[in-house]
Amino acid sequence: MNIKGTLAEVGVKVRIFDFFYRAGSWSKARRLVCKIEWHLGELLPRVGLIVTNSRLRPKEVVKTYHGRANVENRIKEGKITLRWDKTSCHKFDANQSRLNMGLLANNLLHLLREFYIEGEEVKRSVECLIRRIVKVASRVSYHSRYWWVHVASAFPLRHHYQAVFGHG
Repeated sequence: MNIKGTLAEVGVKVRIFDFFYRAGSWSKARRLVCKIEWHLGELLPRVGLIVTNSRLRPKEVVKTYHGRANVENRIKEGKITLRWDKTSCHKFDANQSRLNMGLLANNLLHLLREFYIEGEEVKRSVECLIRRIVKVASRVSYHSRYWWVHVASAFPLRHHYQAVFGHG
C-alpha cells in the first residue's frame, strides 16, 4: 500500500498495488498494476490499470508508464500540430528538411512553454501556444542589433509577449 499524505493535506489519497488476472480471451494470467486516486470532493475514485510483464515495484511501474505516456503525447502533438508525418515530396532530402524544421519548431515551442510562459499553473499545449503567440498580427522590425516585435496595445494576450520577451 502506498499513500501520499492524507486527504486533508493534499486533497488526494493514492493507493498503488499489483495483482494477477486472467481475462476470458487470455491464455494465461497477467500482472496488472492498479492505481486508485481518491480526490477530495469527488464521489468516485479514479482507477487506472496497467497490464505489464515488468518486474519493477508497482510504484516504479506507474512512474515509468506515466513518463512513457507523456512522451507519446508529445509525439502525437507533433504529428497533429506540426504535421511531422507530412512527407509528400518525392525526394528524400526535401522530406528530411521538412521533418528537421518541424523538430526545430517543436523544440522551440517546448522551450517557450517550459521556461518563458510564467505565472500559469497549467502548461499550455503547443497548438495553444501557436494560436496565442505565433499566429498573431504583429510587426517585426530590426534596428542595429535588436529585433522588435510590435503588437497592438489592445491585444488581449499582451501579457504572454511580455512574459516571453521580458519587457512591456
